[in-house]
Amino acid sequence: MLMRRLLTGYAVSFNRRHRRHGQLIQNRYKSILCQEDAYLLELVRYIHLNPLRAKLVEDVKGLSRYPYSGHSALMGRIRRPWQDTDYVLSFFGQTGRKARETYGRYLESGMMAS
Repeated sequence: MLMRRLLTGYAVSFNRRHRRHGQLIQNRYKSILCQEDAYLLELVRYIHLNPLRAKLVEDVKGLSRYPYSGHSALMGRIRRPWQDTDYVLSFFGQTGRKARETYGRYLESGMMAS
């Protein structure tokens, strides 16, 4: 919702400045309610594998050091107070260590499927 407002405001100001009308940007950002746990896990994996797919990092080790992904926080390498790692990791195990191992295997299985 935030991105939609931001882009709408930008489009309106751009159109006024350049004396034009109509859509400047359309249908780029959508909000989809994530109601199922399986969908959430696929979404987490998809988002965290994006830097690897885009070749911004070479491998999973590089992904753990990549500063623009939440993967490093999930793996315990970095702490971000605003990122709820406990909630996501709770789907993978009872303890932090076990959950991280299971999450890592889950992420790697997504790499093989790509």
